[in-house]
Amino acid sequence: MKLQKYSVHGYVKAAIIGGKAERFMTRCVEEGIRLWRIERKNETTLICHIKLTDRKLLKKLLKESGCRIRFLERGGMPFLWVRLRKRLGILAGLCFFLFVLLILSNMVWRIDVQGADPKLEEEIRSLMKKDRLYVGALEFFIPETDRLESRLSSKLTRATWIGVSKKGTTYLVDVVQKKYPKPRKAQGPRHLVAAKQAIIHHWIVDRGQVAVESNQFVKPGQLLVLGRIGREDDPKFVSANGKVIGETWYRSETEIPLNSRLTIYTGKTYRQHNLRLWHISVPIWGFKKNLYKHADKEVIEKPVRFLIWELPFAYKQTVYREKEPVRRSLTEEEAMEEARETADNKLLDSLPDGAQIVSETIERKRIEDGKLKISSHYVVYEDIARPQPIDKHKEMEKLKKKKEADEN
Repeated sequence: MKLQKYSVHGYVKAAIIGGKAERFMTRCVEEGIRLWRIERKNETTLICHIKLTDRKLLKKLLKESGCRIRFLERGGMPFLWVRLRKRLGILAGLCFFLFVLLILSNMVWRIDVQGADPKLEEEIRSLMKKDRLYVGALEFFIPETDRLESRLSSKLTRATWIGVSKKGTTYLVDVVQKKYPKPRKAQGPRHLVAAKQAIIHHWIVDRGQVAVESNQFVKPGQLLVLGRIGREDDPKFVSANGKVIGETWYRSETEIPLNSRLTIYTGKTYRQHNLRLWHISVPIWGFKKNLYKHADKEVIEKPVRFLIWELPFAYKQTVYREKEPVRRSLTEEEAMEEARETADNKLLDSLPDGAQIVSETIERKRIEDGKLKISSHYVVYEDIARPQPIDKHKEMEKLKKKKEADEN
């Protein structure tokens, strides 16, 4: 225990040689020099451990007692430091090697993307690079996997599901890509009929006979394009194809609050960097506290690894994002403009591709409970045609009955 106690200050194991060795021991105790493990080797020699002390004082006591000293062993930090200074290059090389090994153990070595085509994979890697995730990046500055999943899912519309996991120094990105059905070729002959009531505006027909006129009102299920060509006595049934653009009508109800409370981010951020040793957090950078009155706090903690072992300390980063509550007040004109824009976007989201809003009419406007409420009427041009399979047998019977009626 005494060796461990004095290993920081240093000690020596020495042989005290002389006829008055006991006198030397007594004088050491009087001067406060610590001695332990005292053994007599013979009549003129004592062996003991001495705490490292002033060299001049030791010489003085030896001279007074008429003894001489022979050092048998040196120990403790002072002697270790002397030995290390003689091998400073080796020590520096060893420290540098361990530091590089520590860095490499906390670096991303590989990123595997599974389930995505080459174009989508390139897009995923580009987005991950913006989040500081790439081969060679340090693990400490990469967001958590759940945040990576959320950011990728919000920006990639071609993926149904994205999962990000980490194993050692490798990140694995699993992707379930959306599979769009291939356009089917027309199966057998068909007509095109109206999907909803409308007034015919114009048409673009690739195949079949147009059965309507411009400005004609049609009901759902009414024949638009006939899937039959040729003479009635020798008809040929085809798959009618094309677009029939009709004028349709929609109504919508929209409300916008005139006064509301919002929370917006100012764009200011502050980061604190800490090193966590067991349960103790040691600040590295960012010592300010309570910098913002209102802020969101995000804590990112990354364990430090050395080869395959996880060390009992971690790098901890705390990000503060300033926000401030804002009260928004709209005039009636501003609320009207926002309500119309909201109603337009809502309608366009529900319409098929290629649909066009022709006109908008505000039928009713009122303010109730601090909200502007409007009722809108829309005129839209859209493709109203939908396919309807042809029963050849029934069509031939209809033609036969029509022919008989014409002859009579």
